[in-house]
Amino acid sequence: MPHLNATRRLALGIGVAGLALGIGAAVVLHRGSPAPVATPSVQRLDLPGAPVGAPSPAPTAGRGRAAAPGSAGAALKQFLEANARQDFATSFELLDKASRDRWDSVASWTEAQADRSPVTGVQVGQERPAGGAVEVTADVTHPAAIDPFDGLTPGRTIEVWRASRDGSSWRIAADPVSVRPVLPSDRTAPDAVQAWVERLIRCDDPGAAALQAMPSLVGPADLAKAPCRERGAWKVAGARTLDDAADLQPYVAAFGPDVQAWARIVPVQGPSTQFTVVVAPLGDTWRVLGTTSD
Repeated sequence: MPHLNATRRLALGIGVAGLALGIGAAVVLHRGSPAPVATPSVQRLDLPGAPVGAPSPAPTAGRGRAAAPGSAGAALKQFLEANARQDFATSFELLDKASRDRWDSVASWTEAQADRSPVTGVQVGQERPAGGAVEVTADVTHPAAIDPFDGLTPGRTIEVWRASRDGSSWRIAADPVSVRPVLPSDRTAPDAVQAWVERLIRCDDPGAAALQAMPSLVGPADLAKAPCRERGAWKVAGARTLDDAADLQPYVAAFGPDVQAWARIVPVQGPSTQFTVVVAPLGDTWRVLGTTSD
């Protein structure tokens, strides 16, 4: 796991170790609104948030002077905070032994972070024992984005990281155990499509484009012209998974196979034309990604 190449970034680099949705983290995709993460035991870290699409800051020349964390949650907080500001020398110091053996220098560790997505906020929460180590849950926010090269970068992910004791301190494994994108509720997708269709009925192309994930739609271009041409009453049905779409190939080709996990389809019916709208999650809202025939 966007921007998660549907697979590259949903493993979520997040400017933190190993968050690229597709680099070996166990990614559990959830449809609809997930249950909230447990009440955090470590304070919220609100990092200076860059606007969507803003360039990442340059890596800092940190010297790895991390204070010895006294708990697994504190270690993860320091680790994510260091990676968020691209102080990779400090985050390297906080890696566990197996990870430091894998990335044998700050330089190689820094290079490995190049494709990771930035982080705008972290909330470290529940800890639980896991086979001699401790697994810590973190609620992480990112600049939400979607594009044909990197796929989906979800605005928020629930991540589980493994921490292990190292003497009197704690260290973090380089890659998260799991990364789950938090998507908007499927129940809100028809409203997003209804608003888009209403603008098309009025032939308001700029207004419709403002509700799209990208300026250009994927799929048959003529379908989106039908509401302006036919006017009249248009009905919007409930959202379904992309597995139910008749023609997935343009979407899989553009965004990778993971598009089937995070996109939704919403059928629309006009006076004489029926087609399906494909929507994508962009932060907390659904945006129109394209169209497909039934």
